[in-house]
Amino acid sequence: MAMLRLWFNHVDAWGATLVIALLAMILHHQLTPQHALLAVALGLGYWLAFALNDYFDAPFDAQDPRKAGRNYFAISGRENGRFLTLAVLSALLITAVFLSYGTPGTALLLLGLLIMWAYSAPPLRLKNIPIIDLLTHTLFVETFPYTVTVILTGGLWQAVDYFILLMLALASLTAQLEQQLRDYNLDKETGGTFATWAGKQTTNRLLKLSTAVLIGTAVTAVATQQIPLWLIPFGLIALPA
Repeated sequence: MAMLRLWFNHVDAWGATLVIALLAMILHHQLTPQHALLAVALGLGYWLAFALNDYFDAPFDAQDPRKAGRNYFAISGRENGRFLTLAVLSALLITAVFLSYGTPGTALLLLGLLIMWAYSAPPLRLKNIPIIDLLTHTLFVETFPYTVTVILTGGLWQAVDYFILLMLALASLTAQLEQQLRDYNLDKETGGTFATWAGKQTTNRLLKLSTAVLIGTAVTAVATQQIPLWLIPFGLIALPA
């Protein structure tokens, strides 16, 4: 049961990564067995990234019952052989898949690993540096897997890709702003974020603005027939609650 809890922790996040990668492949007609493994590797990579984030956040999340209930390490402790086993196996598979794409795959793998570490782990912990925290989320949470997929599968960039990237970036931004507002009190005590630096009012205004731009971008893309109508449900899922 503990292993399942660890594996399916944040399934909404790494599952979204898997969907984003597959979406890019479908749009570019590149869904092959080899590329499907890339989607799996990306999903595993984001599982590992969120697990590492929880690992380093565990001492802080343990102070809040709601966040502790979602953080595997806040409950089970950080000295955990299960996580090490899954992390090593996942890292080996991810590395093997990315190396199969040659130099571009290697470069993107190294970039992803660097951001994964720098965002959550000390001494950098980019998540606690105002503005940098938002930029990192915007550029790497949802946009990175789409970009990686198009590059490594040899897709030709089209207008639809730029619309999707913009919407994914805005969706990542709104999700992070929403989370920072929700965790404002805890973050103020345990580490800085954009919200604790700028204040609730400014953060809420930015959330409303980014949401409006996201909706406007989606409407424009549909009205100008730059994205197919069947993509609309994916956009609705990305909207903040």
